[in-house]
Amino acid sequence: MSAVTFRPIRHTHFTLWLLSGIALLGFACRLYQINTPSLRGDEAFTVMHWMREPLALSLSSLVTIDPQPPLAYASYRAFALLVGSGEGSVRLLSALVSTIGIAACGALGSRLVGRRAGLFAALCYALSPAIVWHAQDARNYALWAAISPLALLAALRALYRQRPRDWVIYVLLAVAACYLYYLELIFVATLN
Repeated sequence: MSAVTFRPIRHTHFTLWLLSGIALLGFACRLYQINTPSLRGDEAFTVMHWMREPLALSLSSLVTIDPQPPLAYASYRAFALLVGSGEGSVRLLSALVSTIGIAACGALGSRLVGRRAGLFAALCYALSPAIVWHAQDARNYALWAAISPLALLAALRALYRQRPRDWVIYVLLAVAACYLYYLELIFVATLN
């Protein structure tokens, strides 16, 4: 088995400015006309049941109707308690968390291949029509797509450094990703 390649990131100021610009561009894409289309059926369901019902009720009754992991319900419920569940703010959680995914993909590309690959990965994630569409959707897919690369990045760091705290961070992020979207279990099983 080959050794794990984990390049330390040594960004220049220009690279950091460029990555920040890519993240801002991606955030702008996520906010652009975010509330133009009306809520779809799944999004209306998210508002009615995930955001407006008490979490205990959602977890007990929705498991058979809309089988999503519990952190998806909890994330949207907590967000609704913080900013409300009005039509103007429903899609904002996905847009905000998806922006974190831009930086995560950039860091992952930088660590695995190099600085240019990291910037290209961040740009692809920032401008991908599918990812932007999910980032404007009041469901848990954009949250998972942002946390999953963070978990992979933490796993690579833990493999490289072999420090207990890095393993704890990886496990916490992997569990969070699994509790946001069940498909993450396939990634965790493959990685482990």
